[in-house]
Amino acid sequence: MFSQISVKSYQRAFRRPLRTARGKWAIREGFLLRVEQGGRIGYSEVAPIPEFGTETMDEAAAFLQELVSQTDLEVPPALPCCAFALSAALQQQTALVREYVVSALLPAGEAGLRRAVDQIGAGYRSIKWKIGVEPLAVEISLARTLLESLSAGMSVRFDANASLTSSELEQWLELLTCFRDQTDYIEQPLACGEEAAMAQYMQDSGLTIALDESLNGAAGQRWLKPGAWAGPLVVKAPLLGDVVQLATKLAPVAEQVVLSSVFETGIGLENSLRLADSLPQFSRPIGFDTLNVFDDGLQPIETSPQIRAADRQKYNPERIWNLI
Repeated sequence: MFSQISVKSYQRAFRRPLRTARGKWAIREGFLLRVEQGGRIGYSEVAPIPEFGTETMDEAAAFLQELVSQTDLEVPPALPCCAFALSAALQQQTALVREYVVSALLPAGEAGLRRAVDQIGAGYRSIKWKIGVEPLAVEISLARTLLESLSAGMSVRFDANASLTSSELEQWLELLTCFRDQTDYIEQPLACGEEAAMAQYMQDSGLTIALDESLNGAAGQRWLKPGAWAGPLVVKAPLLGDVVQLATKLAPVAEQVVLSSVFETGIGLENSLRLADSLPQFSRPIGFDTLNVFDDGLQPIETSPQIRAADRQKYNPERIWNLI
């Protein structure tokens, strides 16, 4: 398939560990790929998150080690991050390099309120806040304060990372029904397998519920079919396999898609944005307020309320590759 493949592994320390309902995340690990085919050179990234149904780092490393010497190996279905990377490596840039509005990412707890002041001042109109980390009563009180502070036209995405019980979700919905205009959606409030319950809560409350973790793994692809889910679909593209096949699946539901970060390097970012470029109906703010959470130079675009075409056109994957 490819004439030559080179692989580099990386470890990136978060400036501050990311706190989610799953715990603290301090180190991001992954691999960068450099591939050659027919005189062309391309770059891509393997960025596993096993908790989201992907291969482990060890499984990816074992396959990539074989791939370097046997470049025609087929990617096993159990390695979706490797499949994404190999299919994205020589992905062509569309004629139109698009710009994207970015949703601000707030840390969990009271720190989120302090960060919100800065992000709103910087021009962000969409905000994503991690919940399911602090005690429920504390988070609901903080959420009320945040929602009451927003100007017209601003909205919040509440990301629970599948951590809530039904009772806790009901308490969140009771609050958010008072702030419908300020609530974009609540993201994956219940565990995978509880999609029917989430759909019923969405219907009964009139509030929007997005799927995230439910989309991952072999069983998750069914929610990408047209009509399968009424709310947004939070797509972490590097976790979902072959990019060409993924683009085909997403095209009919592109208006529902919210592209989300996996805390990737600039190479992985551009891989994902080129997927978005291929979906003309894609228009929601993207979840990539993650560009400054590391301090290693592997993400050259500055964090801002918008990823601009001019910045994307300066994309230089070889420079990122050479930093490792």
